[in-house]
Amino acid sequence: MRSPPHSRLLPVPATQVGDPCDTRDTVLEIVFPEAGKVRARTVVSRSKSRETGKHPSWKTGRMVQWESPAERDVFLLLDADPQVRTYYEQPVAIRYTLNGEVHTHFPDVLVEKASARELWEVKYASDAVDPFMRARTTLLERLLPKWGFTYRLVLAEELARQPRLSNVRTLLKYGRNPVSELERERLRRLLLVAPSIRWDAALNGALGPRGAAIVCRLTLEGVLSLDLEQPLRPDSQFRLSSARTGD
Repeated sequence: MRSPPHSRLLPVPATQVGDPCDTRDTVLEIVFPEAGKVRARTVVSRSKSRETGKHPSWKTGRMVQWESPAERDVFLLLDADPQVRTYYEQPVAIRYTLNGEVHTHFPDVLVEKASARELWEVKYASDAVDPFMRARTTLLERLLPKWGFTYRLVLAEELARQPRLSNVRTLLKYGRNPVSELERERLRRLLLVAPSIRWDAALNGALGPRGAAIVCRLTLEGVLSLDLEQPLRPDSQFRLSSARTGD
């Protein structure tokens, strides 16, 4: 098994292919893409009739390919989660046995956090109740921690929850470009005399002409926090994140 390209975590320990005569439900092998490749299989293809596309990720520094609106929503949310260091689409192939039969599974996303690797599979709720899907999910949730991964089945309906998704789109709209040290210092000085900055103040020049870009980018980075579960209004408050206030 190979570690993913450009991984920031310690490599996953080497593993062995299981005994082909072993008919127990088990994980046989996890295979990462060949050197120089990002994906274990192709996502965007002109020959496919399903909706596909590419997401310009500021976090990964490249165009991330998606093959359903739900996967696109995943990438938006991952780009806006400061706990996520990076992520990869269609990252691995998992060979496993279930009920005595060998299968190959391509999880949708590998999510890397500070001290954890998570493999995510994105499904609509109607698909998640399929008996085979439930059995596979239970198996991989139980076995993959031994291989250094957490396995998660993520529901498309949860990913599309509002107003969180709309707020994330706004953060990404304004916050894709880096913030200069001078702009960071301007915000730091403002927060010395006020506990927060309002959204309308950022839009109307309190931090200069790039006020919206500054607060949105620093929220994406985790320097500031915003309640994503509430609609973004003129009086919405951007505050120093709890991790920062504890420094």
